[in-house]
Amino acid sequence: MSTLPVRVTLGLLLIALSGCSQRTESIAVTDVDFQQKEWRYRGRPGLQLASEHYIIYTTITQPELVAWLPQTMETAFAFYSRLIPSARRTDERMPIYLFAARAEFEDFTRRTFGSQRAAVLNKVRGGGFMEQGITVMEYVNHDATFPIMTHEGFHQYLHHYADSRVPAWLNEGLATLCEGQRWGNTGLKSFDKWHNPIRRNRLAEALLRDDLFPLGQLLRINAGHVVGGSSRRVGTYYAQVWSLVLFLQEGENQRFAEPFQRMLAEFADGNLEAQARAAHAMAPGNRRYSFGRDAFAAYIDEDLSMFEQAYVRFLRERLLNETSPRGETSDG
Repeated sequence: MSTLPVRVTLGLLLIALSGCSQRTESIAVTDVDFQQKEWRYRGRPGLQLASEHYIIYTTITQPELVAWLPQTMETAFAFYSRLIPSARRTDERMPIYLFAARAEFEDFTRRTFGSQRAAVLNKVRGGGFMEQGITVMEYVNHDATFPIMTHEGFHQYLHHYADSRVPAWLNEGLATLCEGQRWGNTGLKSFDKWHNPIRRNRLAEALLRDDLFPLGQLLRINAGHVVGGSSRRVGTYYAQVWSLVLFLQEGENQRFAEPFQRMLAEFADGNLEAQARAAHAMAPGNRRYSFGRDAFAAYIDEDLSMFEQAYVRFLRERLLNETSPRGETSDG
């Protein structure tokens, strides 16, 4: 079995930074070296791609797509590291499985995670999941697969590089932020947090229907609470946590950007849950402890009612009254 060293030249990549409104900053990821060798899944030919932080197994064999896989994920790793600095180091490469056929995806899921868990995981259609530190993907098309892979890749990054729990709204909000991408003929050009047409459209629809999750509920629940519901409600949940993170970074003239950045820094340091419990202990009344709600109160705002009014106003201004966050015509 041959092993081939490969280098993909990326050029200068622009990464939108957390807490920096409408601004990008260069990331020093100019070359991605990876080792490529043959791999098979149950008789079907494929490839194993080993880069600095990832080992990717795929039954995709198109040369252009193959080269883009380590390029995209190493670039994403740099983006993840800017959002949440790693709390620990590991030499272990993170595994990703990308299957060309649905049957392979389902078979691998059953064999790896057991039939009981697979019954849940195999409900995922046209996408993927992260389980036990492993990202598993079904390839559909470029526009669908790569954003989902970098979304699940963020969850995988936290699993391997973070030492503390993270509230569901923050976890999913940051992961959904990683979906926005700009591509060129030579591969991924940049992450653009606003360039997420699926989330934008779902959120605009929810605004028009007056069908948003109340903020108090959004901060308490996780994706598991909505995944059994309608696709519209699932889509609204992900669109809302995406937009909540954007509001914390940019809304109200960046009023919340500094406390939000402090929240991310203290999450990386492992202090987030202690602060959430302290906020709960000081809260008036007998409110039941909620990690997501109390972490929000500790760092962002205790007055959910006033915050929610500003948040919804921000959404209406950005999504219903403007065509893009910069006053430009949207291509989404």
